[in-house]
Amino acid sequence: MYSYLLLLCAITEVALCDPHGLFQRRSGVVPSLSGDPVVMGAGTYPRANFLSDGSILGAYAATVNDNKVLTLASSTDDGGSWSVKGSAATRPTNSSDLDNPYPLQLPSGRVLLAYRNHDKDASTGDYTFFRITISYSDDNGASWLFLADAATKPGGTIGIWEPFLRNAQDGSLQLYYSEENSADDQDSKMRTSTDGGTTWSDAQTISGTDITARDGMLGVATIQGSSLIAVFESEQGGLFTVKSITSTDDGQTWGNRQTVYTPTGTDNNAGAPQIVNVGGTLCVSFMTDEDTQEHNWINGAGAKLITSGDSGSSWGNKIEVFDPQANWPGLLTLDDSSFLYMVDFGGAKSQKIVLS
Repeated sequence: MYSYLLLLCAITEVALCDPHGLFQRRSGVVPSLSGDPVVMGAGTYPRANFLSDGSILGAYAATVNDNKVLTLASSTDDGGSWSVKGSAATRPTNSSDLDNPYPLQLPSGRVLLAYRNHDKDASTGDYTFFRITISYSDDNGASWLFLADAATKPGGTIGIWEPFLRNAQDGSLQLYYSEENSADDQDSKMRTSTDGGTTWSDAQTISGTDITARDGMLGVATIQGSSLIAVFESEQGGLFTVKSITSTDDGQTWGNRQTVYTPTGTDNNAGAPQIVNVGGTLCVSFMTDEDTQEHNWINGAGAKLITSGDSGSSWGNKIEVFDPQANWPGLLTLDDSSFLYMVDFGGAKSQKIVLS
């Protein structure tokens, strides 16, 4: 009995001192494909989140005739099938740039969609105004109205891109996006809203302040409690790698810049990452041209996945989910051992992946 108590105390002490929450991990770390890819719709840049009714609301950018249409799709069987639910915005392709939709339901039940919504000169194609717009739906994505422009920037050659929404623990709403400073410098930004996305704080730079690099396409996942990890692509010297930063205060401050993935070969790229926590295992999607050697990014890029069982300290178990050409992958946790990998692979598609 005494030996048993000593062992129990030892296990308890290790668990309490475990800085990464490894004792919370419920899934394995080795990914494998489950079933075949499923068509979400004829579009690109697919993203999705669960709604409170258990269904999944997906979004992608479709091109219909001469218009870009931000399209919503619904799944009631964990991504086994999808049906078009509606559209949130439509604009002509020659005078606008409408893309990067990201859906999220608020605790109130209202659904938001963040997206890039830029103006262009129809005759020259030059950007005349940049904005990240928020639309809202009170019927689970069937119909949409304008809510706010969360971030804006005058036209020119440098803009703002790739919004990502997150509900914070304190009840506020966080918006992450990328903002260019110059042709070779881009930072990751965050703004917060305490009124459901109607008004927004000033922008806070969370990556890129101390380095000249193109940081972009950021995604965020909770490690445990108020500990977060964000992944993003970063370009220096013309090549992209995948980096991460972490926060211990639910996104108020960020640091600990690390390399998540460097492509194999010579003069190759890895970018457009996203991240989810699946039963305590971190999973990162990205696209890379490391197997094709075309050296004309983004051409020749396939979509891959890596995992971490130690809260992002190390990464491995790489698999290819979609071969070239596969663009702009996104992720959604289904349960403690499975998730959806979404990508533009001749249209928006989703692939179920399980961990063992």
